[in-house]
Amino acid sequence: MTRPQRSRGMPKRSEREGGRGRGPLLIIGAVALVVLVAAVGAVLVTSSGPNVAQPAASVRVSGQTLPALDSSGTDAAIGQRLPTLSGTGIDGDALTISADGRAKVIVILAHWCPHCQAELPRLVDWMSANSVPDNVDIVALTTSIQPTATNYPPSAWLQREGWTQPTLVDDASDTALNALGIGSFPGFVFVGADGRVQQRLTGEVSMDQFGSIVAALSALAG
Repeated sequence: MTRPQRSRGMPKRSEREGGRGRGPLLIIGAVALVVLVAAVGAVLVTSSGPNVAQPAASVRVSGQTLPALDSSGTDAAIGQRLPTLSGTGIDGDALTISADGRAKVIVILAHWCPHCQAELPRLVDWMSANSVPDNVDIVALTTSIQPTATNYPPSAWLQREGWTQPTLVDDASDTALNALGIGSFPGFVFVGADGRVQQRLTGEVSMDQFGSIVAALSALAG
């Protein structure tokens, strides 16, 4: 699948009908933040039935959850402290994503989402071709897990694609997803070293954009 130049309708999770997500792109400068609005493909999070997580998935949230991201162009979560997400990684070990003094990128993926399936290989290739700054962590959340959908279990899908970053497994209630306030896939939460949200995006992001944000996070972290 090639990346669409503009947002286009994609199937919803349960109905496979048209859906679209838009997110602003924030290129973070060392002195100022510049907001660019980009139309990108995304799949909305909707469901007529419960999600079923991989065995033993359980997520705990502490701290204030982030408000839902909408398409108004103003993100109320910017400047808010990242809540702590604690649970199990795809390797079966305990994993916590928190405001721990390090800048981080949280990549939010659904195994059945066609835009996620297109974006993940690009992210893997980008990390292979570029040196991720030592002061920026790239982690992931696999969420909205459906045993009857394509690429289940998500751990096997991520392994096939060569994704090796720490990845939290969401629970049956999408607790971590809801705590991050993301409503379509793929999603991105960019967090400064101070633990506060710098930007959230949904939909496919170009690797030039992704690299610029990662570099800016690193520069701000010092």
